[in-house]
Amino acid sequence: MDIDDAAARAQQREVVRRGYDAISLAYRSDGGTAAPASAEDVSRYAGWVSELAGLLRPGARVLDLGCGAGIPATRELTEHGLQVIGADFSAVQLRRARQLAPAARLLQADMTALHLAPASLDAVVSFYALIHLPLADQRALFPRLRGWLRPGGYLLAIVGAEPWTGTGPYLGAEMFWDHAGTADYLHWLAAAGLTPVWHRFIPEGATGHSLILASASRCQRAARRTPGGRRGAATIGRAPGSR
Repeated sequence: MDIDDAAARAQQREVVRRGYDAISLAYRSDGGTAAPASAEDVSRYAGWVSELAGLLRPGARVLDLGCGAGIPATRELTEHGLQVIGADFSAVQLRRARQLAPAARLLQADMTALHLAPASLDAVVSFYALIHLPLADQRALFPRLRGWLRPGGYLLAIVGAEPWTGTGPYLGAEMFWDHAGTADYLHWLAAAGLTPVWHRFIPEGATGHSLILASASRCQRAARRTPGGRRGAATIGRAPGSR
């Protein structure tokens, strides 16, 4: 690994950490609303979480990677009776999450340095967090996520839809983003042993992101088209213990 490149990526992640420390309340109110200047529709989270919960056994163990202040996703997950671990590197965000999502277990960690036991999770969710990692860190993270998942586990994540990178002002603080295109994410996930099940474009104003569901299952796959999504790989049969 190039030391200078690793240092540059660490600096980019630090921009994000400092940024969310500064804008936590502006980004997400205690009531769970998004900033007025944002095109994000937070009402969508409930549907995403409900769809994932329907694939999991009762009491399944789920990691919310980049959980922020814990709303709405972390809290929604706990309200479905799931055992939830929330991980974020912003101390301000986690302090709020302890109040707003009290049923979750919370960890302060840079996701690039987070270590969990192999095959210890039934699912990982990450909404609007991976896009703040440099692409090299995103690619390196996917095989580690696969290692944390039990066979038949799921990853549900918001990622980029089109290639784009930038650093600039966001809600009053400097912020960093790095997006690949959807096709690259599908390829990287498959190479990491996470088989894409479906992917959907999530419009936000004039732009948008991709929501991808991928499975660590080794079940036979068949192509299908999902409602609101594009053609993807559908797992035949259910994961062990799922309903």
